[in-house]
Amino acid sequence: MIAADLYLNKINFLKYLPQTDCQECGAVSCAEFVKQLKRRIRTPSACTFLTDRQIKGFHLALQGERILPQVPALELPRPATTGLVEINHPNDKSLVLLSGNSEFTQEVISSMMAYTLSSYWLLFVDCRGDTVDMAMIYESFKVEKIMAALKQLPVDLGREIVLPGFASPLKEPLEQEAECPVKVGPLCIAELPLFLGDDWEVPSDINLG
Repeated sequence: MIAADLYLNKINFLKYLPQTDCQECGAVSCAEFVKQLKRRIRTPSACTFLTDRQIKGFHLALQGERILPQVPALELPRPATTGLVEINHPNDKSLVLLSGNSEFTQEVISSMMAYTLSSYWLLFVDCRGDTVDMAMIYESFKVEKIMAALKQLPVDLGREIVLPGFASPLKEPLEQEAECPVKVGPLCIAELPLFLGDDWEVPSDINLG
């Protein structure tokens, strides 16, 4: 099987560090610290500026290759169910996470959601079964389809909508249509715990060693 690119190499670890190059972690710079994290020379807790949740987010992102399932790289769409999935009993204060209805995209996202206690509205938008990166090329991930999907929410929007990173061109038109803040998330789902920060709570019984 030729595995799909899950964009683990696109995780921007550096932007979640203080970038003061204080050397308190033992590395000469924050950029060098990231290199040492990837080589398992140091652990995220070596950075004294990181909160407990940030440290756990780093651990999850660094273990993305183990956490995320390998899925095949396919040229043809693999449509799966569209609609709303409730993660950990969301309410009107919960974030809305958007993605497409590719079978393999949903499999990867579901694997990541097992590592949080936080509540989200997870909304799979009809994009003909294209992965989001391909859906943006084929223009099958559209604002009008997102707006139609948002009508399924049982509550008024109380928090931001989080777009997949590849869908960043839709940010401004979606904000105008939805009349609420829209954030552009990361390209790789393994970066989501880092991106969401305090909005992502890791279960205490999960081994992050």
